[in-house]
Amino acid sequence: MISRRLLLQSGLSLAALPWYARAASDDALKKATGPDWAPWTAPTPSLALPDLSGREKKLSAWRGNVVIVSFWATSCEPCRDEIPIMSAMAKRHREEGLRLVAVNVGDSPAKISTFLAKWPVAGTVLHDRNSTASKQWDAVGLPANYLVDRGGSVRYWHLGQLDWKSDRVGGVVTAMLRA
Repeated sequence: MISRRLLLQSGLSLAALPWYARAASDDALKKATGPDWAPWTAPTPSLALPDLSGREKKLSAWRGNVVIVSFWATSCEPCRDEIPIMSAMAKRHREEGLRLVAVNVGDSPAKISTFLAKWPVAGTVLHDRNSTASKQWDAVGLPANYLVDRGGSVRYWHLGQLDWKSDRVGGVVTAMLRA
């Protein structure tokens, strides 16, 4: 069970907090809310959600690429800060095989469209309307970011805002692209 105190201290956006049922341990959360990526040690959860056109997309569709899976919501201020930077990184490293999959958690399609008009995503936007996928991925706060290797396995994760411009954060991404 997650410690509410730990979540509140981490500075996460807790907009959708009835997600406690399958939450990561406090120890895992401490690592994942630090300044950098934390190793992901659990099996890779499934991801099959509709895109904004209603077509189901699966994580396996991006096998062969390094994928940033980012859970976000329109009400999440750190998400608004991160999406443009992640999008720029995805554009910059597209030829090397970097893809961005932005999973919106719980917003209406109209809210998502309004958000994307201001903050476009250079990647695929999926809709986790009922928070099903976010629960499976232990995304207990927003933003929640995951790095998936070319074979389709989650290798790293982070809860809360990351400094995408830092060498430590970006270095993990580029190391995965070059592996």
